[in-house]
Amino acid sequence: MVSPSATDAGWRAAGRARSWWRVACRLAPFVAIAGAAAALLATSPVGGDFAWSDAPRHALDGVFLKDLITALPRHPVTWAEAYYLQYPALSILFYPPLFYVFEAVAFALLGVTQFAAQATVAVFYGLFGLGVYRLTRLWVSRPAALGAALMLMGAPEFALWGRQVMLDVPATAWLVWGVYAFARFMRFNSGRDLVLSAALFLAALYTKYNVVFIAAVLLLTLVATRCGAAMRDRRLLWATMTAVVAAVPAIALVLTFGSANFQSAADLAGELPRWSLAAWLYYPSLLPEIAGWPVLGLAIIGLGLFVAGRLPVLKGWPAWLLFGWALIGYVFFTAIAVREPRHLMTAVPPLAILAACALDQIVPRRAGGFAALTVGVSILGWAVAYDPVPVVTGYKPMADYVADRAPADARVLFSGYRDGNFIFDLRMREDRRDIWTIRADKLLLRIAIERRRGLGEERYSKDQIAVLIRNLGIDLVVAQDGFWKDLTEMHRLAGVLTGPDFTPVAHFDIGGTMGRTDRSFTIYRPTYPVEPKTRNIELDMPIFGGHIEGQLR
Repeated sequence: MVSPSATDAGWRAAGRARSWWRVACRLAPFVAIAGAAAALLATSPVGGDFAWSDAPRHALDGVFLKDLITALPRHPVTWAEAYYLQYPALSILFYPPLFYVFEAVAFALLGVTQFAAQATVAVFYGLFGLGVYRLTRLWVSRPAALGAALMLMGAPEFALWGRQVMLDVPATAWLVWGVYAFARFMRFNSGRDLVLSAALFLAALYTKYNVVFIAAVLLLTLVATRCGAAMRDRRLLWATMTAVVAAVPAIALVLTFGSANFQSAADLAGELPRWSLAAWLYYPSLLPEIAGWPVLGLAIIGLGLFVAGRLPVLKGWPAWLLFGWALIGYVFFTAIAVREPRHLMTAVPPLAILAACALDQIVPRRAGGFAALTVGVSILGWAVAYDPVPVVTGYKPMADYVADRAPADARVLFSGYRDGNFIFDLRMREDRRDIWTIRADKLLLRIAIERRRGLGEERYSKDQIAVLIRNLGIDLVVAQDGFWKDLTEMHRLAGVLTGPDFTPVAHFDIGGTMGRTDRSFTIYRPTYPVEPKTRNIELDMPIFGGHIEGQLR
């Protein structure tokens, strides 16, 4: 006969086991998402091998903030202009600054490396996955919600740009959490969730401006489901007014420094006409590339189930929110002349949510959740194992060569497309903070971001270019072979470098897995004694219609 005390002990042990199991089940999604972010970081380029030309600029912007906070200059504007003259690859005013704050912390903790910048993106990658999980969990089981998160984390476009130092994943992470807080407000009518939602949307805006379309989505959801009640809700009024006021600095930055952003919204030469059929089919035709066929196929099934009335969990405001999110995002990004697959990333999360809901509906509930989880794990595993990130190699060895051989307080002239790669890789050398880089395109051309947005030449003769280089006291010239040789000024510069005033001292091949025009570089040294003469330098900044002037050390 079993004693009562033994029976009680058995019940207590069973209760503790069930309690630990519940805790484990609740923690498992967080652990899985963190592991997914870590796996994606482990397969990211971290050795200075940036592929996308904007990536090293985003990394350098974080370094700038770290250095600014460390220096605490008495005249920050003058200090910032001097910093740009030394490292002319900054873009911190062209883009909103919030992501760079987190980067600066990472650089302070881990040192100035590409790994630190990429680790910052990886943290947001994990937050993005967690946000998708929490949002999807409002409508489906825990395994299905985790499956939706992993589907998106492994989706082709997310797996690509989440492993580059770019703003797309961080901005989408803030956006998803903002939508989650707004969805909680719609469900529970909590003022705290409304305030949190406004704060998170502002964080998304201060990470990347193009998330602004979400305001129309929220307005549509409120008008369609609450109508007059929304107009009478003082909480909504105050939250909206506060958010608008808090967005004023972002608006001011766009108006002051974002002329190129306005060009992106206009028709550019070579882009599809805004109202052409090809323009409006551009993103739909690329959805398999952006989201992947599994997610897209399941989302289409989910849409069919919704139309047939077999997805009751999405009736009412969830339908307005999720479908409005996808459709308004599609219209917004199609209307922008510069179209790239990554731009649609902020409008893609509803597809994974719809996919998870579809599996929960077409498969018995418990099995449906695990089916969604299986799909998510498979997509993520494929991305990690078989979808490598493109890299461009060769700039780090070139920067190390310059750092190891340039004299003290050296001035280096750089002529090439990926100036950001070279400048950030050179900045990683903390022992050579004395080197100044001068971009040849800033001296000889007037160009805002890229050639197709307009280009002008200074019309220097070959002899004038030679005198300009001599007067600047250039110690080394790092020149991409054949760079923009169709332009008169760059052709004349190449003539100067192959003339008697310079001699080649090193040659570097540029490799990697990404198609590019920068195949090789030659480093030149002057044959004459270098005597720095010009200290003042003025650079034209057509990106915001101004100039930056200062002194070289």
